[in-house]
Amino acid sequence: MNDTKSMIKNALILFAITLVAGVLLGIVYQVTKEPIAYQDKLAQDKANQSVFASAATFDDVATDEAGAAAISEQFTGVTIESVKEAKDSAGTGLGYVIQVKSKGYGDFIDYTVGITNEGNVNGISIIKIAETPGLGMNAEKVVVPQFEGKLATQFNVVKSGQLSDPANQIEAISGATITSRAVTNGVNAAVAYFENVLKGGN
Repeated sequence: MNDTKSMIKNALILFAITLVAGVLLGIVYQVTKEPIAYQDKLAQDKANQSVFASAATFDDVATDEAGAAAISEQFTGVTIESVKEAKDSAGTGLGYVIQVKSKGYGDFIDYTVGITNEGNVNGISIIKIAETPGLGMNAEKVVVPQFEGKLATQFNVVKSGQLSDPANQIEAISGATITSRAVTNGVNAAVAYFENVLKGGN
């Protein structure tokens, strides 16, 4: 009998602790939700401006769900997160900023890809990355600069030191080929979306 009472008592204590913890987590979430969303927006705004420094505004473009789904099927591990049109101060369209999420070695990598109306990669900017320190985390220094100014085409990753065609080859980070391919795969997906949906729809 005493054992039963003890079990009930312990269960009630555990329930009370779980309930209090759940309430506290809910309160923390509500308090931090808006600041986190604000910081995320700042990070995205910074990434947009980074790939289109001359743009004055970035207008939302409705994502073509069927087109985005087709891209995800073609480029495994990549999703089109959002699309914005970059415009100058006169309201003239300069190109598009396509935000993609690509599966890396450790986690998903979030970044923006800027593509001009003329069909050039204006640049890419990483928003979030959590790859291996000293290896994949070097993507911003090693891989990102290789895309800037190149014709928006399908790029191939080659091992470090084996670059032979800079026009469409991306030299991998030494020891982090998976990360290099993940970033390149995402850029290729953005290029495909530009060619098949954005450019094709104009």
